[in-house]
Amino acid sequence: MKKTLIIAALQIVTALAYLIQNHANYGENLPPGLPVDVPIVDGNIISGRRTLFEDGRGYVIDIQTDLSYIEAVKFYADRVEYVRMRAASGMGPAFSTAAFRIGSKNVLLEIHARDGKTYVTLAIHLGRWW
Repeated sequence: MKKTLIIAALQIVTALAYLIQNHANYGENLPPGLPVDVPIVDGNIISGRRTLFEDGRGYVIDIQTDLSYIEAVKFYADRVEYVRMRAASGMGPAFSTAAFRIGSKNVLLEIHARDGKTYVTLAIHLGRWW
């Protein structure tokens, strides 16, 4: 019985350590380990974080760029094969989304303009837990 409790406690500690290690906020910096093949538009990093998605580990990056909305859309269209931006329903004319793959990674992209500024959000799903 005592051995079972020790094993259960070790499993809980291991799971908690994994969750804590994979949820880290790097503030205004890009997280370490961010895949280099995912294009990141120039601008001010609002938030860079490592997280867990339903399909495994990943990253979420929020950026305010000096590019116009159209220039930001063109940035990703020029760098990602088969990216197709779609207007986000009900979000206004300057709000687009796209989903695409780079290697084994699934990337969700949002670009929107608000108050004369352009914002880009990338959710990078690595598609693996380890």
